[in-house]
Amino acid sequence: MKTSLVSICRNSAESIQRCIDSVLGQKLKPQEYIFVEGQSTDQTMKLLEENLPRLEAAGIKASILQQKRVPGEAGIPAAWNQALALAQGDIVALLNSDDWYEPDCLQKVHEGFAANPDIEALVCPIRLHLPHGGQKLLAPRCLCLLPLLMPWPHPGSFFKASLYRRLGQYDTRYSIAADYDFVWRCHRAGVPWLALGDILVNMEGGGMANRNRGPARQETLAIARRHAPKSPLPYLAYALRKLSGR
Repeated sequence: MKTSLVSICRNSAESIQRCIDSVLGQKLKPQEYIFVEGQSTDQTMKLLEENLPRLEAAGIKASILQQKRVPGEAGIPAAWNQALALAQGDIVALLNSDDWYEPDCLQKVHEGFAANPDIEALVCPIRLHLPHGGQKLLAPRCLCLLPLLMPWPHPGSFFKASLYRRLGQYDTRYSIAADYDFVWRCHRAGVPWLALGDILVNMEGGGMANRNRGPARQETLAIARRHAPKSPLPYLAYALRKLSGR
């Protein structure tokens, strides 16, 4: 099985090198690495171009796409979809430009899919690095919790490319919670999945959802209501998040 890795980046000069270095340090490297560059105004593009020869020397086919801007489409899911349309691998990994992998991440993901050929998704715990210091473990949880929360940490989620072809790509109506909507669709389709016990991904805290908590709450409520229209739990989750400031 071949792995396609996707990183979307915009003004990521402070973190993209760490991200790329973690890929180059993998015990089992991806066959393909697609960057989607969102018209950065810092040194992001320069760093990407400088790293292309390093990636190619490591046997990774690397390319940079300039993000296509479509009116009415949210930038992050649209960028994911742009890369997904071209990805050639059997497994797709989405690595945020400010996140990074443990050295054995892709090897263990590959082994998990190989040992369980019927699964379409594999999820591992991630280590969240909090903005003001400290760490927090985010582990995969039962999809029955979807009306209340996001049970799969998206940076630790790996999907077969065939799943995107079956369910469709990310919904570009959602600028913050398109990953939550996709996991809902996985749940409703009965997607077979596997949870690993190893922490394989590091996530930098303070991302878009944390910076835009009000809109994030609204999106997650709208998504949960669409997928579970008769359940009162999405309203309860929304109220609790608002009261707690999350």
